[in-house]
Amino acid sequence: MITAERHQRLLDALAATPFLTIEEQARRLRTSCATIRRDFDALAAQGLARRVRGGLARPAAPVPAPSSFSERRNLLAAEKDRIGRAAAQLVRDGDTIILDGGTTTSSMAPYIAPKRISVITNSLSVADYLADHAHGDVFVLGGSLYRPSKVMLGPPAQLALRQFNADKAFVSAGGLTLEGIGHSNSLIAETEKVIISRARYVVLLVDHTKFLSGAAMKVCPWTKVSRVITDAPPPHAFQQFFKRRGIAVTIAR
Repeated sequence: MITAERHQRLLDALAATPFLTIEEQARRLRTSCATIRRDFDALAAQGLARRVRGGLARPAAPVPAPSSFSERRNLLAAEKDRIGRAAAQLVRDGDTIILDGGTTTSSMAPYIAPKRISVITNSLSVADYLADHAHGDVFVLGGSLYRPSKVMLGPPAQLALRQFNADKAFVSAGGLTLEGIGHSNSLIAETEKVIISRARYVVLLVDHTKFLSGAAMKVCPWTKVSRVITDAPPPHAFQQFFKRRGIAVTIAR
């Protein structure tokens, strides 16, 4: 049985029952548990199902997205704080870094403020915090204000970014697939592309929920990303993919 047919039969079974076990489906489809485990991981990576301990479940029902930056920042706040703290450990005195305006990347601000570094950001939230606490230089990009995320976007921000060369860029994502990272907003996606192009080392900061969803606007392929920092082990398919591509993964504890 080819992979696509097996996946469809698994999805059909999941439509009839809320939970599938590896052993049961291996017997039903007359294949190995290792094959079913890979199938489960692949379906979860595509957002078609949810990987749970011992098996596969239907995707979680969508919840209304928080509408404001503050609401999104408070969602998984403890996890984002751990990610921000872990990311800050990569920053050394003398570095020039770029921080985008994601709620996860903004959690780095308290941890990088004491460092003697130069920070380039399009985030008003990050700039506001560093204005009172930073020990180094802060460069705030101009552009069109995107109010829901409190970030500066568009051609003016992109033009300003092209004047800088950074040691490291710390970026967020609206969603992830095995093809790359993405955002749902085209202006954010275009500005992120320029941010990534201006740094020698790119670090992606994402909480575990981003591995379960894609995004409409592709930002970049995984070849541009050097390290991923997240709060929980990624789905198995992503773990294997990162290992093959030599992308380092840090789990912020």
